[in-house]
Amino acid sequence: MSTVSKEERALLVVANLSSEGDPRLERLYEGLDKSAVGLAKHVLQPHYRCVEALSGTDAPSSNFVDQVIAMAQAPLTRALDVILILHGWEGKLYFEKDDVVLTSELRDQLKDASLKHRLRLLYSTACYGATHAVDFVKAGFRVASGAIGVNTNGPHEYAALLLHWPKERTFKSVIKA
Repeated sequence: MSTVSKEERALLVVANLSSEGDPRLERLYEGLDKSAVGLAKHVLQPHYRCVEALSGTDAPSSNFVDQVIAMAQAPLTRALDVILILHGWEGKLYFEKDDVVLTSELRDQLKDASLKHRLRLLYSTACYGATHAVDFVKAGFRVASGAIGVNTNGPHEYAALLLHWPKERTFKSVIKA
């Protein structure tokens, strides 16, 4: 994190678990959405020029793409990091009700924006996130991560990632920690 100054870093957090998934768990998902955004802002705000969040009805895939492009193209931004807290399936992300998107489509939209190597990290808690990571790297992110299958350790791993990310030098060292 230290090779790019705080004033050159931006972070986007996208959290929308509540509009998809088991309706019996809707309240749990709403709580996870709010706490994911709040925790990211609390822990990481001191390390970024700006931290933006999309959640609930503000988190359709079109807003995600538009926000990534806008934040990456901001004159001061040299590195944009993205955190996704969404439901996923093989090659798909669930942004909002009836807004299921192939990550290959997101890849193409972001790649077409030519973001000049400003996309740095994409961390995802989505199930099958490993199938998404390849597309996000092809879109321009230097590194992307995600679960191989169903992700049941997201709440624990997410908090640990946020605590270690500002202290470590590489994403690999953060994941290892």
